[in-house]
Amino acid sequence: MPSRPASLKTAVTAPSAPSTPAQAPIALRWVIVGLAAIALACMFSGEVADADTWFHLRTGAYVVQNHRLPAPDPFSWTTYMGQPAYAGEATTRELNLKHEWGAQVILYLVYAAGGFAGMVLFKAFCLTFFSGMVGWVVWRRTDRFYLAVAAAMAAGMIARTSAADRPYLVTYVLMAITLWILERRRPLWALPPLFVFWANAHGGYFMGWVLLGAYCGEALWLRLRGQAPADEKKLWGASLLAIVASGLNPTYFNVIPGLFAYQHSTLQRSLKEWHSPELWPPSWYSGLLVGAAAVLMWAWRRVRMSDVLLFAVFAAFSLMAQRNVIFIGLIAPIAIASYLPRWKKPALGWEGYAAAVVLLAIAGQKIAAGEAFQLRAAEWQYPAGPVKFLKDHNVTAPMFNIYEWGGYLMWAGWPELKTFVDGRALNESVFHDYMKIALNYREAQPLLDQYGVQVLVLEGFEYWRGTVYMLGAALSDPNQTKWKLVFQDKTAMVFMRQPPPGVTPLNPEEVFTSLDAQCTDHLAHEPGKPGCAIGLADLYTKLGKRDRAGQWLATYDQIRNGTIHGSAPR
Repeated sequence: MPSRPASLKTAVTAPSAPSTPAQAPIALRWVIVGLAAIALACMFSGEVADADTWFHLRTGAYVVQNHRLPAPDPFSWTTYMGQPAYAGEATTRELNLKHEWGAQVILYLVYAAGGFAGMVLFKAFCLTFFSGMVGWVVWRRTDRFYLAVAAAMAAGMIARTSAADRPYLVTYVLMAITLWILERRRPLWALPPLFVFWANAHGGYFMGWVLLGAYCGEALWLRLRGQAPADEKKLWGASLLAIVASGLNPTYFNVIPGLFAYQHSTLQRSLKEWHSPELWPPSWYSGLLVGAAAVLMWAWRRVRMSDVLLFAVFAAFSLMAQRNVIFIGLIAPIAIASYLPRWKKPALGWEGYAAAVVLLAIAGQKIAAGEAFQLRAAEWQYPAGPVKFLKDHNVTAPMFNIYEWGGYLMWAGWPELKTFVDGRALNESVFHDYMKIALNYREAQPLLDQYGVQVLVLEGFEYWRGTVYMLGAALSDPNQTKWKLVFQDKTAMVFMRQPPPGVTPLNPEEVFTSLDAQCTDHLAHEPGKPGCAIGLADLYTKLGKRDRAGQWLATYDQIRNGTIHGSAPR
């Protein structure tokens, strides 16, 4: 095992070694490392399903093909409409257009080289590397191999929450590399160029500042105690240069004011990933958070200042938003493993084989459930049929779309189709109007007229809550004449004010054919989210279609009771 830098030997009390250490065979250890990597990769290799992935791919393609950033925004026709809804909205918009261009290019190049399979493997590699680096730090500090493997797996349990094909994957990899450099104290010269790359890849580079600050803070603390590290000046110099070098990106240092401005965004507050995580019932996150806090307080005399600072900052960030819980996955396993008491135990000799069996079981369960190495995209969730219909008929008129589909429409429909809203959150006032149109059909028509919308691409449900988007159902009324149903399938409905030449409008009743097909398809893929069934039962009850309401209510009850799995009324 590599030795710790001399400057840190006073910061951590080295645990005493067991009197009769029993080492597993080296070959077995390598097998365990391989099995741990496979088990972690199985946890992270779900299909490409995140709604935001699509606009990241489109943006990366745009940069590669046009050799410039997408500013001003070329993808949405409403980006610059209206007045700012909160102070700093223009700053946030500019930030969202530019702050992750490098990672978007990386994602697109991975897709161009390996398709969706390549993207799944890239995601699995990034998060496996992140988790593995946590294990490496524990092994380096404690020389306890199985504890290091356990720490890596614990980090992986937290990292599962971030297993999406997004630019933040690059930040997690670079956080792990920065931690590796700071723990080893070499090569410190690599920090400034690393941060230039990071700042051009993803706006999360400021989390690297937290790592730098924690280790520099520890060096200052040791100096005040008369134990100044020999490499203190090099550490401070490299860290300050890295922070200054971070400004060499298209947004300079505007990521900080942009984040503060974003706190005033209604859109941000409406997204689940920006809500505070639940601490109860117990979870891997809450367990590691509380466990690390307890261990750090219990062993406070031996605790390194860098660990205290990292835990304090990362815990605060994680409590602010669900998307930040992965930071606890970085520090908590290290903190717990580094300061756990070491007790002497008999050398049993079977620990390695037990670890291999556990790791095989974890990987085997994921593979058997079909959750591992899903080398595909979940395209069933997205409106491929409507996009093809509109492009085949050369439709370029102003379009209204469901928020969750904005990214896919950018990817599959641009340049002919431009979005009304999408996940980049570029126009708060437009988003407010979007919510009124999507959720309150009584207010929809005046707003659609105001914006001059000519095309509606509508989903039937918001599946997390099971909410029915009522606009499509309202337009099924044969007495309304402004909108004609021109396309429907098991993903969406398309309405137009004026159908394209040669297209005969469909019977408005086919709205319900589409709604039934959408819910049926959703239940076939995700029976654990049956809300659309109860949503349809409620809709049909309001419309007086009691037979259909009863069928969907029965379907919902049967799914909840476990007597059927995702089937729908015939």
